Amino acid sequence: MKVRNHGKYTKMRLKDPRGIARCDYSGLMVRHADLKKQMQYRGTGLVWTGLMVAPQFEDLPNAQELIPLIKLDPVPLNNPRPDSQIDAQPTIGSSTGEISIDVSISDNRSLTLSQFDNGIINFIGDLIERIIIILPASYNQFYANNKTNGGFDIGLQIIGNPNFTLNVSPVNSINGQGPMVVNTSLNLQIVYF
Repeated sequence: MKVRNHGKYTKMRLKDPRGIARCDYSGLMVRHADLKKQMQYRGTGLVWTGLMVAPQFEDLPNAQELIPLIKLDPVPLNNPRPDSQIDAQPTIGSSTGEISIDVSISDNRSLTLSQFDNGIINFIGDLIERIIIILPASYNQFYANNKTNGGFDIGLQIIGNPNFTLNVSPVNSINGQGPMVVNTSLNLQIVYF
């Protein structure tokens, strides 16, 4: 009986004929006994993809397809005590700048954009009456420290908006720091004092 060879990978023997099958990767005919399961990493281990392939065309599983092992989050603290924004004032001053402005003259004062572009603005001098500081209409979050003598408030206004004035009281007598103010270019708000 003559055995027909169906391809270069079938390797049929005349005295021991075997069944042949098609390789799912190459599409070539090979001996059925030579087919191997194509394995792949999925999830946490190796799984069979459902494909049967010839050994010449088998892909080695790649471990990068495994789910990475992630360390657990640290245990949360009971009753945490985060730093307040007032405690962050020295850090903000060193990173975004600090400026002192003498307001001892009795006229209203306008800040330039470069003066206003600081994280801490200290108002110093001897006040004989309440004065208004006119701020540029640009966004900034800053600490307004009223370190003046005389016990008067300082009013902050945005240029072009005389209808709203934010009063800045003298600094806190305990820590010597003033409130954090946000200029949204439309209005002024005290965020933290």
